[in-house]
Amino acid sequence: MLAEAARKLPAGHWLAIGTALAIASPARAEPFLPALDPPSSLIDSASPDQGSGATPTPSGGPFALPSAADSGFTRLDAPDFPYSAIAPPPGLPGRSWNITPSLGVQFLATDNLDQSRRNKRADFVTSIIPGLLLSVDTSRIRGIINYAPNIQFHTAEGESNRVDQRLNGQVLVTVVPDAVFLDIRGASATQAASGGFASQGNVVVGRDNRVQTNSVQISPYFVHRFGGLGTLQIGYAFQAVSQDIGGNGFGSDTGNGAFTPGGQRFFADQDFTAHEFYAVGRTGENFGRLAFESRLASTSYDGTGVLDGAYRRIASLQARYAITRSVIALVEGGYEQQRYAGVPGIDISEPVWAVGGRVNFSPESWVTAKYGRRDGFNSATVDAVVGLGVRTQLFANYAERLTTGAQRAIDLLSTTTLDEFGNPVDAATGAPTAQPFSDSLLGVQSSLFRIRRGAISISQLWPRDRITLTLSREERRPVSVEVGTTAFSQRGTSASLTWSHELTPSMVAIGNVQYGRFTSPGTGRGDVFSASATLAAQLRPGLSAFAQYALTTRSDDFDSGRALQNVVLVGLRQTF
Repeated sequence: MLAEAARKLPAGHWLAIGTALAIASPARAEPFLPALDPPSSLIDSASPDQGSGATPTPSGGPFALPSAADSGFTRLDAPDFPYSAIAPPPGLPGRSWNITPSLGVQFLATDNLDQSRRNKRADFVTSIIPGLLLSVDTSRIRGIINYAPNIQFHTAEGESNRVDQRLNGQVLVTVVPDAVFLDIRGASATQAASGGFASQGNVVVGRDNRVQTNSVQISPYFVHRFGGLGTLQIGYAFQAVSQDIGGNGFGSDTGNGAFTPGGQRFFADQDFTAHEFYAVGRTGENFGRLAFESRLASTSYDGTGVLDGAYRRIASLQARYAITRSVIALVEGGYEQQRYAGVPGIDISEPVWAVGGRVNFSPESWVTAKYGRRDGFNSATVDAVVGLGVRTQLFANYAERLTTGAQRAIDLLSTTTLDEFGNPVDAATGAPTAQPFSDSLLGVQSSLFRIRRGAISISQLWPRDRITLTLSREERRPVSVEVGTTAFSQRGTSASLTWSHELTPSMVAIGNVQYGRFTSPGTGRGDVFSASATLAAQLRPGLSAFAQYALTTRSDDFDSGRALQNVVLVGLRQTF
């Protein structure tokens, strides 16, 4: 069986598979709050407001860690490890530290490095990919860190040599049992600045079309339980994000940024630090069918562009009532203040509200939906995971929000956990997710946007096969523009199909096709089709190999005809 065979293979084998499929959902504009230990009441078992995940992303190449959904691995028993529980039970002895270093080498040949129609440049790229997978599960520390930088050497285009930082990490430290904790999270990834490329897969572009995003969040917090009455959590979060382009942009750029072929600047390097103070209180099981949750959060930004002097502040109270064990109603009210620099300046100071509910079909199958006002507009939010029989599972998400690209990087850290291989997992649905700052279908912009995104994915698992179909749609409308740049509305629709088949217990074949339509500041309107075939095998314990062929064809408004790119990848990885 595919899943059973996957469990028998060492992690090094799956490091060679680069077609991980990410189910998408937008990071919600909620304050950062490490999850409280859910009370044992009927109400909180519904937990309809635990975050909504992130947008889809390329896998980062055949040496990227695959998501649990694609590899056949199952995630950890705790649905949002390690943050569903505040700490292990007192007195539990330390269990394990696992350190798995690895070293990979990848050889890539392409006939069109930049996927250009008129200026085709062939290149041969050698990548050295050291890796470190650290997992810890003790009485005091729980977490996982996956670090795998990609060091690239170009034969023909030496100026494109670079190091792409790739990191996912989350660690929870128990300072004082059942009272004081330290939550540390970080992530790094890259994406094509211009947009117009396949949203998933190993996007091959030159250095001057690559944006590196790094984010980190450190939060000490205090928790106190008042028996069955409730729980109080108070904390502080330090946040930092940087987004840097790897070269001199596209047209006539004379500084760090990205330009349209006509010379309009749509992205400038971004960075910010933020200080967030927050508090959350929840009622406990003594309240029976009725539950309340209050939240206070204030975040101040010190950053560039629209985040210069910006802030988010919100106070809200949510009430939930269990009509039956399967149907829960909720209502929420509060007040928010938001400020952003840019043109025009944005100042929001008004009430917020929401009504909705949740339907539980089973412990693993449910739908949560809300409609209300947040971020200065009315919108809906939907999170769902539904079992369609024994072998088929459906994930769905929809939300709208007001945010910047840099803020989305931090919001991702607050709405996801990591599986045992360091891959992001949606804290609400348990679906594999990945960084919104590594999706290359739409371009990277540094202004403030209202973002609307929906996605649906259906996955079917057979003894030796897994088939996954994903559909997604994202729209971005500029609200406030960074001085010195131009902002563009964007939209993208994409579909992908992935089929993995176990040939032998130590060999897997994976096929992937994608199609997307987009509007992007760097490329205008267009469409992109990509297909890849990958063969990955375990040669001996700890040593894996892969071979992949990928084809991409795309068109846009700025040039006639279609660009065609062929890519051949081979590689080895040794785990120690």
